[in-house]
Amino acid sequence: MKWFFQIGRFCLFAGLITVTLQATASSLQFIERIPDGNELRVLDTRPIAECEQQSIKGARCFSVGDLLGHSGRLPSQRDITWMLGTLGLSGSETVVVVGSPGDTRDFIAGVLYLAGQGKVLILRPSVNQMITSNSVPLASGQRRSMSRELHYTAHPRDAQIVLLRELQQRLSGNQSLRLLDVRSHEEYWGELIKGWRGGHIPGAEHWSQKNTQPLRLTCMDVDTVVYGRGPLDSIASFVRLQAQWTQPAQVFIEGWRAWSADSQLPVDSESFYEKKMLTDS
Repeated sequence: MKWFFQIGRFCLFAGLITVTLQATASSLQFIERIPDGNELRVLDTRPIAECEQQSIKGARCFSVGDLLGHSGRLPSQRDITWMLGTLGLSGSETVVVVGSPGDTRDFIAGVLYLAGQGKVLILRPSVNQMITSNSVPLASGQRRSMSRELHYTAHPRDAQIVLLRELQQRLSGNQSLRLLDVRSHEEYWGELIKGWRGGHIPGAEHWSQKNTQPLRLTCMDVDTVVYGRGPLDSIASFVRLQAQWTQPAQVFIEGWRAWSADSQLPVDSESFYEKKMLTDS
């Protein structure tokens, strides 16, 4: 059953950091170096062939191809937890996610975090940089098992996941939401169409992650929901926001492709392909 954070009605929250917010901030972090400790688990998100050739010692290989199916769809929560079990994870461990900087690495980290992984650390420098500098022990990466090594028992952070119909109901019910659209400026304004329609969800503001200015915090009684084109960039962008915020954010995983495919849902700056008919499917 989904539950939601109830923190109070404050926009300026100086001095108000609850246990919930502290847990959110500490459970997902970007780091510059791998901490010392034998209890860490390392996941290499590069393509399997690169991971198997050389990686950080003890790393397991887990690429985006293991998770995303046809048309970039995510598997069910049940299948995700089974896959995490094939990596020898139970959910209580601290996992260091490494790879090449970008959506693929951050997406994998986000899937782990949303699945309930105890602590997720994301290594900013690329694995190739670590290999070249010879700054960490190296060895061949190991593929995940064909069968489950451990039962993954962590509770998913489903309070931070927003599904299509839920988002529709919350918007139609005039619930206070702050929507952040992380797609390109051209996609946001409907000048470039990568979906059934162009435009953006009504009320969404465009958030360019290239902007070096920190994103202003949201009023404490207003949920912030991040979305991109689909699961990959939606979850990756959510990770980058959540890692720098003390506030809990939410992610509309299905993203713009799912919203634009339903002709009954409203769109701002709406545009269409000239030779493509929108259907209800």
